[in-house]
Amino acid sequence: MILLKNCRNMVASSEYVDILIAGGQIAAMDKNLDIGNLPAEVFDIGGKFVSPGLVDGHVHFIGAAWDEGFSSKTPEIFLSEFVRGGITSAVGILAFGYGCESLGALNYKTQTLEREGLSAYMYTGNFRCPQENMTGSAPSDIVMIPHVIGSKISMTDKFSSHPSMDELVRIASETHVAGVQSGKAGVLHIHIAEFGDAYEILEKVREKSGVPFETLVPTHCNTDSSMLEGAARYALKGGCVDISGILEPSRGCSRSIKASMAIADLLDSGVSPDRITLSSDGNVALPYVAENGERNGLYVERVSSVWENTRDMIRDGMPPDIAISFASRNPAERLNLHKKGALQTGMDADILVFDERWNIEKVYMKGVHAMDNGEPIISSPFERDFPRSRGDLTRR
Repeated sequence: MILLKNCRNMVASSEYVDILIAGGQIAAMDKNLDIGNLPAEVFDIGGKFVSPGLVDGHVHFIGAAWDEGFSSKTPEIFLSEFVRGGITSAVGILAFGYGCESLGALNYKTQTLEREGLSAYMYTGNFRCPQENMTGSAPSDIVMIPHVIGSKISMTDKFSSHPSMDELVRIASETHVAGVQSGKAGVLHIHIAEFGDAYEILEKVREKSGVPFETLVPTHCNTDSSMLEGAARYALKGGCVDISGILEPSRGCSRSIKASMAIADLLDSGVSPDRITLSSDGNVALPYVAENGERNGLYVERVSSVWENTRDMIRDGMPPDIAISFASRNPAERLNLHKKGALQTGMDADILVFDERWNIEKVYMKGVHAMDNGEPIISSPFERDFPRSRGDLTRR
């Protein structure tokens, strides 16, 4: 057991509490918690802020191919990258790569990360239609495989299969029904991009299929200003939208809106905070861009973009409990992860501790001490065999 004393609860009016961790869960929370003679390791947090661990709903666990050919596929992600970014739960996803990305490999990696300490889930399907699957159909994957919680499809993107309206309606309906049958979210996670009014298409899909609006979740909604404006209209009608942490001009995405600014714009447009989630799209390749605008090679983007943007929102004056909800409570509720996204008795002990500048100082994953003094203390088995961590090789 572990007792964290003098914690300042970021999501509950900054009240001071003690947190008892036992069996990987929050066993008790209270002011001046008295645990009697229970044998617990005690850490005095010293009044620093604590929050629930982050839930990243869009990560390329096994890497992703990009548009520069064979050498542009990124490698598999290591556990320490999640620890550094405060990510305690994550959903693995496929991109468009033929031959180099498979659901079987994603399934294997998802279970590997779970064993290493992350709460790991995945989507079935990928960019293409008909959807790829492992058990005969994508809905069957959701029903039969415990950690498959929904499915993915791509539309309005040059790399997609350009599914018809009938195909989208069928996929949305089958995904929802599979979720109902299995008690899972049954979310259809939808990659949208360069052309066409994706939101208008999704509204028609909802009308024709009758599925709950919140199960049709478009992602990369901050790709450019017009897509962000469409996201606001979609959310005001009852939809949910996902903002990508890696999309911003300084990361080589010249037309994109930085996630922290995009979320602020959505709120200014009247969108309710609970309609918005923030994910990383981490472990993909993005270009180095020279001052003259030319691309100069690729680098691997990290999942830490989620906390970087959350921290920026806090530093810009957003209430901390609102800022962190986009990557904790909101995705946990959207994905039916009932023991995630909150600091409450009975929830999983996924806990972050911050320093005075809102940098992550400590991480607990299901009660396991994963980071101390800003450095991971758990990692994937083979990370130590690399002379330099991949964190040193990413964007400067």
